[in-house]
Amino acid sequence: MGYPLRYGLFMAAYYITNAVYQGYITLYFKGAGMNEAQRGALIAAVSLVSVFAQPFWGAVGDRSKSRARTIRLQCLGAAVSVLLFPLAGSQFWILLAFTCAFSAFYTSIQPMGDSVILESLQQHNQPFGPIRWCGCVSFAVASMLFGYLVNGGGREHWILWATTGLLAATCLSTWILPQTGGAQKAGSKLSMLTLLKNRELMLLIALTMPLQLTMGYFYGFFSTHFTSLPGGSESLLGWCYLISALSETPFLLFSDKLFRKFGAGRLMLASAALLTLRWVLLAATQSVPINMVSQVLHGGGFIVITVSTAKYISLTVPAGLRSSGQMLLAVTGFGIARVAGNFLGGLAAMRVGEGAVFWFCAALTLLALIGFAPYYLKKPPLNGENAAEQ
Repeated sequence: MGYPLRYGLFMAAYYITNAVYQGYITLYFKGAGMNEAQRGALIAAVSLVSVFAQPFWGAVGDRSKSRARTIRLQCLGAAVSVLLFPLAGSQFWILLAFTCAFSAFYTSIQPMGDSVILESLQQHNQPFGPIRWCGCVSFAVASMLFGYLVNGGGREHWILWATTGLLAATCLSTWILPQTGGAQKAGSKLSMLTLLKNRELMLLIALTMPLQLTMGYFYGFFSTHFTSLPGGSESLLGWCYLISALSETPFLLFSDKLFRKFGAGRLMLASAALLTLRWVLLAATQSVPINMVSQVLHGGGFIVITVSTAKYISLTVPAGLRSSGQMLLAVTGFGIARVAGNFLGGLAAMRVGEGAVFWFCAALTLLALIGFAPYYLKKPPLNGENAAEQ
């Protein structure tokens, strides 16, 4: 079997969608009259609902005859939900309800897609990096171009229409994925408790959570923080996202070799160190150029965390729980942690300002680094090759 680069079409479609929604939806919320706390609550709602929705979708995926078909249902539900946003006008509670409905479908698309692609690649001992890089480049280009489209304000509704259209494209792209089902059969006794008993997995998730908490604040508030700086604009914000996405390229090119050599734990320690530096730079200055340059450090953050933990889960959890394993990661690292980052970050921003909250983010990632370094630096690499990991 040749390398299935066609899977990159799904990655590209999903991450273009994510570039538009994740990168710019706070501008829509701000244009709808939401203050900092309300914007934080709306972003947090996406993560909070995912805590309950993702275990459900994980169980569905593990038992489904076609996980790709499940993704199509998720895309359809998310597209319909986001089209409802304009009906809320400036009514916070109605907008919150529609945002929760959107989250119930949208937040499980990526981990479900990862479970399908990683399983297929592992069957033929093929690397994940090149396919994930398709998402990286697509996210980068879409972020920059969309920044120009909404530059100057007054076009916030374009975010909703673009998200809907891109979800339709993501839905269509699922036909190039393997139309395989989950490995768990009816009557199987495998459950999420099996994953919770995996000590190494739980420790990795414990390290993931503080790092993702700070990333949650960044995704929720960087766009409004940056555009409020002297000289900041939506078009330059697009360039920020371009820089941050392209900075993931070096890791993705060598991710499989780095994972085998260092394992998930040590790679995430490096991520904690780079994120600490990144948050210090954002907190310490209002310079637009420095804010833009700091985006280079993104390549040591989100992508390292997500790829390392996703690969570890795919290699070590029972086959019948691989979808649930990816969803558990999403629930904790991208759900619970980001709820705290979005909601508490919004409250803190109202008191000390959006930029100053990055000092708290830097302190948290530094504490995570100090707390976990003694453990992971002494252990063999967590790369799925040691018997103790099983």
